[in-house]
Amino acid sequence: MFKYGSVYKDLRKEQEITQTEACHGICSISKLSRWENNQVEVEFSTAIALLKRINITLDEFTERANIETEFELPDEIIAAIKDEDVPVLRKYVQAHLAKYHASKNILELKNIMLVCNQLLLIEGKNYLTTADIQRIGSYLLHTTVWSKYNIILFANSPFLLNSEIGFKIAMRIVHNFDQVNDLRDNLTIFMGGLSDTVIAFIFKKKLDYAQQLLDELRKVELPPHFMFFDLSLTFLQRVIDYCHTGDEQPVLAIFNNLIQLNCSQHAQQLLEAFKNVKQIWEDDE
Repeated sequence: MFKYGSVYKDLRKEQEITQTEACHGICSISKLSRWENNQVEVEFSTAIALLKRINITLDEFTERANIETEFELPDEIIAAIKDEDVPVLRKYVQAHLAKYHASKNILELKNIMLVCNQLLLIEGKNYLTTADIQRIGSYLLHTTVWSKYNIILFANSPFLLNSEIGFKIAMRIVHNFDQVNDLRDNLTIFMGGLSDTVIAFIFKKKLDYAQQLLDELRKVELPPHFMFFDLSLTFLQRVIDYCHTGDEQPVLAIFNNLIQLNCSQHAQQLLEAFKNVKQIWEDDE
């Protein structure tokens, strides 16, 4: 992606920063000049340093350059997630983590978050180091452009992130609801990702975080064809109430309502989530 030097040139000139000022201590003027004229590529670390020098974030740069950063998993990995094939998923994660730790290119780390999240849920093991998690958390915490890619990245991370950091990021997203790019196209990802984050907080027994985030999600005005999220939010509230009271009947009533509305598949997904919640909370009793 860092062949887009001409975009950097435009951003630098907009801020009236000279080439000498931009590259001092980072690279030679000739290298910067060749990059700005799209004659060479620069290393990821060099590009990040140059962007930082002109006060531009990676998100802002990729947005300005219209760079396609969205990542698609190979078909065999998607199948492995569906089949919960741990050996295949583990091999994939370990290979890409090795690449990331060698290059420090954060894109390598972003691209395996979904698989790492799935492995954590399937076998209860986190393959990311503390430093890996902190880097993703810091990136999301300082994100200024809530593109589809970044919303998906966060949606893939709630069980991996530190609860406090995850809460801060979730609240930043929901409070910048009107600034989400292409909101109509991304609303399902937006609501689904944040609903999953509520579940993650419940699993981690961070009920205060779960309740505060859920209260904010209830304030979001949804179009009529997204009203099924209302049922999901009601379900989450009743799960939180169950964790406080131990009364599961209000939760079970939700499943009956969904079945009567011919939403049996959605009901089954929520039922599985509730079973997992019950197991976690009953194991510690």
